[in-house]
Amino acid sequence: MSHDRIRAAARKRMAETGEPYATARREVIKDHQQAGAGPGATSSSDARFFAIDYSDMGRFSLRTESRHGGGPGRGGVEVGSTVLRVRMADFHLDIPRSSVRSAARSARSVRGTIGVHGGRGRWLVNGSYSGLVELVIEPPCYTPRQPSTLFLRSKISSLTISLVDPDGFIAAVEGK
Repeated sequence: MSHDRIRAAARKRMAETGEPYATARREVIKDHQQAGAGPGATSSSDARFFAIDYSDMGRFSLRTESRHGGGPGRGGVEVGSTVLRVRMADFHLDIPRSSVRSAARSARSVRGTIGVHGGRGRWLVNGSYSGLVELVIEPPCYTPRQPSTLFLRSKISSLTISLVDPDGFIAAVEGK
């Protein structure tokens, strides 16, 4: 949406609601984004959120996680019609649904490690040792340049996530 169209829609909303310009503009932009205008955008009505399980994280780690924007209620996977959005503190990853080849329970042993770790295409995003789900991604996707990946783009062909509701997540990814 162009700047002129945003401005016109915000002024129209101001006249209808009596809101200040900044508030009207913010709401116009939010409504436009929720309508699916952006690439890979999903509206909140067709996306489901699955929380990351933080049950094995210590108090200090949870506090640090919360300071970086994560923690219970914030970290998780949003399953939309075209994209899976993985969020854990300052780690963000968008995976196209068309790239997900399979989603299944994982028997991977992750004892002693919690957080976001990766290498050689295999990544782990967990706050618990249980409820693990492994996604096989083909073609591989790449992490964006962000602090949690040291501003490097890394290949991801397998992603293991600890979730509160792993079976519900698998069903949602498989479209059931």
